[in-house]
Amino acid sequence: MSEEKKVEHMLEDGIGRVQDGADGLFGKTPEYDALTPGGRSALAEAMRDVVIDQPLFAVFTASLCGFIVGILLRRKG
Repeated sequence: MSEEKKVEHMLEDGIGRVQDGADGLFGKTPEYDALTPGGRSALAEAMRDVVIDQPLFAVFTASLCGFIVGILLRRKG
C-alpha cells in the first residue's frame, strides 16, 4: 500500500468520525415541524407570520439589529 493511499484512508476515517459526531450532536436537537404548530410558542408563530406577510419589514429589522450589534462590538473592541 502506497503512502498516499494510507494518508487518504486515514483522512477518510477521520472525516467519517467527525460526521458521526455531528450526526449524534444534531440528531438530539429538536426539529422544526410545520405540521405540529402546537409544539411552538406563540412568539415563534407570530414572528413566522410577520416574516411571511411582511418580508421587507423582517429584513429591515434584522439589518437594524445587526447594525446596532456592530456598533456595540466596535465600541467594545
